[in-house]
Amino acid sequence: MLDSTTPISADRTTEPAADAPLGLRERKKIQTKAAIVAIGLELCDSQGFDATTVEQIAAGADVSPRTVNRYFALKEDIVLAPIDDFGVSVAVALRSQPNTGNELQALCGAYLAVVQAEADADGIRFIRQFLQMQRIMRTSQSVNARALEYAEKKNVAVCTELAQRMGTSPDDFKVKLVAGIWQMLCHISVADTEQALLSGSPTVAVRVTRDAVLRAYHGLRQVCGAPVDDTPGFGTPADE
Repeated sequence: MLDSTTPISADRTTEPAADAPLGLRERKKIQTKAAIVAIGLELCDSQGFDATTVEQIAAGADVSPRTVNRYFALKEDIVLAPIDDFGVSVAVALRSQPNTGNELQALCGAYLAVVQAEADADGIRFIRQFLQMQRIMRTSQSVNARALEYAEKKNVAVCTELAQRMGTSPDDFKVKLVAGIWQMLCHISVADTEQALLSGSPTVAVRVTRDAVLRAYHGLRQVCGAPVDDTPGFGTPADE
């Protein structure tokens, strides 16, 4: 979702994840982190952020509290972890998008590719996690405050990849403009789809997400007076 609750910044230059195969140790670390995030979100969403302890999260993830603290400095960071993870996935997917000069279209294609790929892999886990994160943010001042700090880094991977495609630096105004517009499009497009995403099958969730994102993208083109986007394979919402 790459939700835009805070300003975007690309001053940091963290590189997107490499494509090289990971060793057993690295895969184990990724699995452990994912388990902590999944349990943390479930507990904080169901019983409240303040009522959830690190000890409960550790027990649910079958690790020690010390292990949880090794991966996440603050409990708030567990809740906000999907922001960085999804951003890196979109940045990596950007590398496969054609260089047409339309970077907003490239972002849309990359976003939809990640939605489809992750849905094929494990249902709608990532969609559920973003909705859980948003619900927790709305009820917890401390998570909301921490989200403001995430503004500095939340889309670093995307802005870094955009800068490489555009032949400039991540802090270039045009890079931040493209990323910021896309971020807001995503926020608007999924604002009214929560129930369908949570109650539908993975196939329904992917379709709802795809249609909402494409509707926002094509709507923006329309209000800006841009020509019809007829790029093969890019598509339009189902009802158009």
